[in-house]
Amino acid sequence: MRAALRCMAELPTINVERVSAFYETPPWGRTDQPSFLNAAARIVFDGTPYELLADLQRIEQELGRVRHEHWGARTIDLDILHIEGMTCTDEALTLPHPYLTERAFVLVPLHEIVPELCMHEKSIASYYDGVDRTGIVRAPELSAPYPLTLIAACDEEGGIGRAGQLLTDCPEDMTHFRHTTMGGIVVMGRRTMESLPARRPLAGRENVVLSGTMERVEGFRIVRDLLELWALLGRLICDAERPIFVIGGGECYRLLLPYTRQAYITRLPGTYGADVFLPPLDGFALRESCAAESCIFEIYERV
Repeated sequence: MRAALRCMAELPTINVERVSAFYETPPWGRTDQPSFLNAAARIVFDGTPYELLADLQRIEQELGRVRHEHWGARTIDLDILHIEGMTCTDEALTLPHPYLTERAFVLVPLHEIVPELCMHEKSIASYYDGVDRTGIVRAPELSAPYPLTLIAACDEEGGIGRAGQLLTDCPEDMTHFRHTTMGGIVVMGRRTMESLPARRPLAGRENVVLSGTMERVEGFRIVRDLLELWALLGRLICDAERPIFVIGGGECYRLLLPYTRQAYITRLPGTYGADVFLPPLDGFALRESCAAESCIFEIYERV
């Protein structure tokens, strides 16, 4: 489902404004099949409803959907529920969706993001209060298409490290890093973890290490691959909504950049003979820049 949301977000005609949590729900129609995973997204799009429908069906096809039977198991199912100020009824599309106000697996995620939406002179909140929500639980999954924030300091050549250590000691950047990440989740690679003072976890943050070779280390949560990472982050976010920061090193940045929405970059003057470099921020645009005494703080966002 995250893949579908990323495909939508990458289309120039679609802006994904908000996504609900993922919910595990009992199967609908045919009950002799596994539970479904459902979510709702609020988007802004440039085009006609039929162009949007064609885009969604193309994403379904790219993700391997095959339409075997009505209400049967499926890889992905993308439906248009409602378009503000628009109604239509034909073979291709019915708006609003005819079962929108009846199905709990639709109302639960929809209520999370637009409880005030009015349908047939009643709000989604009213329909939500009156529907049987038995068996619907929030899934321990990350729902945002780009759930991560990258934070790094680099020199004029894009260098971020040398011989397993930071390039230089910049107190302003250290203060900025601590203030920005405090209370959040920090994801790092093995070498970054080993470069921490006394190899101790960063205080006030949940420390996660992505490594296929590390064993258990006190104060750190170790995950071996992306599947384990998403599962762990989903559980942590389910417990308490927190920002997730990728803090290095180079391989970790490269691996997780495709899932990153925002990047905090500290520009350090000069060069330091770096042997590890920040990957290019292709697909990102500079949104803010602030000059400090010894560095420049920048914020980039995915476009």
